[in-house]
Amino acid sequence: CPSNKGGIIWYNQCLLYISTIKEKIPIKTNYKNIFSMHNPNNVRGDAKLFAMRAMDFLSELILKVEKTTKYRLIFYSAGEKKLGKNKLYAMVQCLDLRIDCKRCLAWSITKLFKNDNIKQGARVLGTDCNVRYELYPFLRS
Repeated sequence: CPSNKGGIIWYNQCLLYISTIKEKIPIKTNYKNIFSMHNPNNVRGDAKLFAMRAMDFLSELILKVEKTTKYRLIFYSAGEKKLGKNKLYAMVQCLDLRIDCKRCLAWSITKLFKNDNIKQGARVLGTDCNVRYELYPFLRS
């Protein structure tokens, strides 16, 4: 990565972050370079109740976030929860180099349901953290 460049690739289960930019650690969270992707299917039934339960579940996952590797670079939590007739699958993750991982994750969760855009699945991807939920399993056990 010549000339202070970097890159990030998001996979279903992890992210790859490479940078040659010299920054002081811990790094301030970047709330500008994010984007959202939504499942095209709308939620059936009470969408606002679904959104509230999904946000609660994602918030529970944030409380369980732990360092996942011996190198202590990634915070991660995933799980599944029964919501009526459906199961909700979700994960949250962020880089340890950031000042406040959990705040980044909480902020990202609010972006999932922005403008009452409530879908069967969605993700918010950023350089510092990302969150995802779906009504189908997307992670390997």
